[in-house]
Amino acid sequence: MALAATTMLGGAETLIGVARYVLDEDKQSAEFAIVVADPWQGRGIGRRLLARLIAVARRRGVPRLYGDILRINRPMLELVRKLGFVLEAHEDPTLTRASLNTMKGDP
Repeated sequence: MALAATTMLGGAETLIGVARYVLDEDKQSAEFAIVVADPWQGRGIGRRLLARLIAVARRRGVPRLYGDILRINRPMLELVRKLGFVLEAHEDPTLTRASLNTMKGDP
């Protein structure tokens, strides 16, 4: 599943953000990822994309979303925390694992 955020710039539609998830083989979890173009960061685009991705996962019965985030990416860690993700240690010390039980609550 992928969601895209676009805007019109100079008369052309321009991609400014993407959020996606990929189901694991067991279909009990899906790994998510988000990217927002640098000039558009800090404007709530990532939050809206991730909230919609969570809603789609819920509707499709995906029980859990998870993603690995660089420990130095404080804005992203704060975003997922605010959306209800649990932050956990990762085997790679440069990463933090963010997990969300999609069957609970709203983002």
